[in-house]
Amino acid sequence: MKKVAGLLVLLFSLTVLWGCELFLIGVGAGLGVGTYKFIEGKLERQYPLEYKKAWDSANTALANLQISISGSLNEGVKGEIEAVRKDGVKVFISLKDMGQKVTSIGVRVGIFGDRSESERIHNEIASVAGI
Repeated sequence: MKKVAGLLVLLFSLTVLWGCELFLIGVGAGLGVGTYKFIEGKLERQYPLEYKKAWDSANTALANLQISISGSLNEGVKGEIEAVRKDGVKVFISLKDMGQKVTSIGVRVGIFGDRSESERIHNEIASVAGI
């Protein structure tokens, strides 16, 4: 069901953004390690980090930004962190080991996503990881 919904969103986006160069640039930019892609309110980035280091960096970044962790699930190759900012806005972070010492980290701030706030969290994760 989630795949069908994602496909419908993609098809709708293609219809709305027909001929938009920014859309094409965004699709091309999402192909490499270290680039961002913004899908369904979640800003994803692939980091050249082993999963454990990425997990630790994400947790430290939240602490540095004074975002309280309300729940987390770490399965060793994928995990999720739920947190809450001081203003009550929820933050969701998902991590997935992509192999070859690369970890994908997705950040969504709020229900619909806030790109600038997600970028701020990604920047802190990269800083903590030394990237």
